[in-house]
Amino acid sequence: MKKERISGKEPSNPCNYRPIALTNCMCKILEKMANKRLVYYLETNGFFSPFQSGFRQGRSTIDNLLALETEIRNAFIRRQHAVAIFFDIEKAYDRAWRCGILRDLYNCNLRGNLPIFIQNFLKLRQFRVRIGNQLSDYFVQEEGVPQGSVLSVTIFTLKLNGILQQLPLSVKGFLYVDDLYISCTGDNMAFIERQLQLAVNKIHQWSAFNGFTFSTAKTPCVHFCRKRRLHPEPEIKLEGQLINVVSEVKFLGVIFDKKLTFHPHVMRLRKKLDKALNILKVLSNTSWRASRTSLHRVYRASILSKMDYGCVIYGSARQSVLKKLDPIHHSAPRLCSGAFRASPVESLYFECCEPSLDYRRTIQVVPTIKYHLTPWNSHGLNFLNPFKTFDIANTAPEIYQQLFADHREVYQNFTPIFTDGSKCSSCTSFACVFINSTLSFQLHPSCSIFTAEITAILHALSQISSGPPDNYIIYSDSLSALESMTSLNRLILPLTFNILELHDRLTTKGFTILFCWIPSHVGIAGNELADNLARSATNSLNSPVPVNDVKKYVKSILHSKWQALWDLKTTNKLQSIKRLIDCWPSLPIRKLDTVLTRLRIGHTRFTHRHLLLAEPAPLCTACQCQMTVLHILIECQQFNLQRILCFHSSCITLRDILHKDHHPQLFTFLRTIGFYSLI
Repeated sequence: MKKERISGKEPSNPCNYRPIALTNCMCKILEKMANKRLVYYLETNGFFSPFQSGFRQGRSTIDNLLALETEIRNAFIRRQHAVAIFFDIEKAYDRAWRCGILRDLYNCNLRGNLPIFIQNFLKLRQFRVRIGNQLSDYFVQEEGVPQGSVLSVTIFTLKLNGILQQLPLSVKGFLYVDDLYISCTGDNMAFIERQLQLAVNKIHQWSAFNGFTFSTAKTPCVHFCRKRRLHPEPEIKLEGQLINVVSEVKFLGVIFDKKLTFHPHVMRLRKKLDKALNILKVLSNTSWRASRTSLHRVYRASILSKMDYGCVIYGSARQSVLKKLDPIHHSAPRLCSGAFRASPVESLYFECCEPSLDYRRTIQVVPTIKYHLTPWNSHGLNFLNPFKTFDIANTAPEIYQQLFADHREVYQNFTPIFTDGSKCSSCTSFACVFINSTLSFQLHPSCSIFTAEITAILHALSQISSGPPDNYIIYSDSLSALESMTSLNRLILPLTFNILELHDRLTTKGFTILFCWIPSHVGIAGNELADNLARSATNSLNSPVPVNDVKKYVKSILHSKWQALWDLKTTNKLQSIKRLIDCWPSLPIRKLDTVLTRLRIGHTRFTHRHLLLAEPAPLCTACQCQMTVLHILIECQQFNLQRILCFHSSCITLRDILHKDHHPQLFTFLRTIGFYSLI
């Protein structure tokens, strides 16, 4: 183990250093294996509190932030007081009681090798300190769990889990590993004080018994209230000292103020984003800068990710507060594309295919809880593919029909089931074809074709489960649905999990179930019947919609609204060239890409610099009209000869020159008329 300084702490203070575990790769793999089994056991048996969100699948800091914001909003609606206390545990990892951890494992009915492995994992931990090139002697770490270990997070979470059981019914508490807050709402401040003081006393007793200590200086209290009349602030004591009542607190990266305006959070976020934007400015020189793709990646990683985090929480602030973040989002597309400063914001968004922040806040979807499969069993389902050596584009349907007939002779003892899914603009449906029956249902229109295909397989298994054990083979023309059963990423698909779970259960009962891929629309009778039934399904099935489909559905709706608003911008210069939302490719030479972007938007240094300098607009010396990109490229008569030489026509439109595939002689024409260097 080695000592590492805690980020943001004074380096000269030895107390601001903590030991970090240095473990070899083989040991880390063993830790992950043990941790996966331990997590599965604790999750499936419900030993973790539902109010603990730290490092659990399908949970995040947003769960705790949403719970706090919802409670405060409800108190505001009922015109009540809401008081929350945010605890700071001093050196929580380093002071975790090891005997207490083993006791908690025993109370979870864990016996045998796993608790012994964890006991050996925790004991005889040594560390030393290096200053310069000098190393100290080894010291034994008697308590705590090793920092930087996969297994440490799980056992520490289990150890701290019991703190939530100390709260009275009127007090709510949420944990994200060691970030704890408790809250209470009500009409009477005296009642809130009594309940919170009782909770604090019990938490203090529990922590003293389990070896944890709280920092009273770093444990604030916030009284959330919008009542205008005078009312006392809560007085709650921790270890004999009054807890400081503050007007705002930073919790899991989001600043909550007492009025819940989120103005302090937005202002601090704006200050942080201004610094991050400087990186983009350095990389966005108009002559040598990085490519547009690289700049977009830098923007999304260093700026947009910070604005997206917690936006479902602070997105409830007033529009006047949220608008303070818009200048950052306006500047980034301009820097990435090289557009001129006076370019319209709508054109910047459309040119870069970057929706506004309002749209981004709308499409945020909170993740769902994931499922847990037994980690010591192999759940992957292999499927048959007797047609994989044939190219569907160059193979006649009759060959596929003969191949399928030969395949059925080999598997004639297996009862065939055909499944298929269908999707159109108005509905999504699926069908299953059995030997003596068929079924077909419509799903929610937001469901994808993949969801329809995987639901059809799941329903086929459900129908099989109601009969006696036998041999079955399920045929599907969806290769993606079958491959999802063997993919390492299958756990993100709840329906795939249901198939794996049901298949395991049927196998233990004596069923033999195979899966096979077949090509579609080649004349295989069962597949054709399933396809027709899916298209004509009328009965609706009330089933949940996967979160990925919901997100895509919301995105498609917002995309359509954005497109409809863009269609109304008939006076926008870019709208006449780029009419559909689409990511056009950028040019490899950044100077040329900048010139092309400014021409498309219609704002260049020559034509619109007067807006920044408060000067009159430039006039064409030949035509005595205002100089615009349209006039220079299309209308001005003094450049007709150059147009004929470069474009082979004097009658050409901006769309012909500046569309997705710009005219190859565009830059030659600009240099010929002397306009290239002025853009």
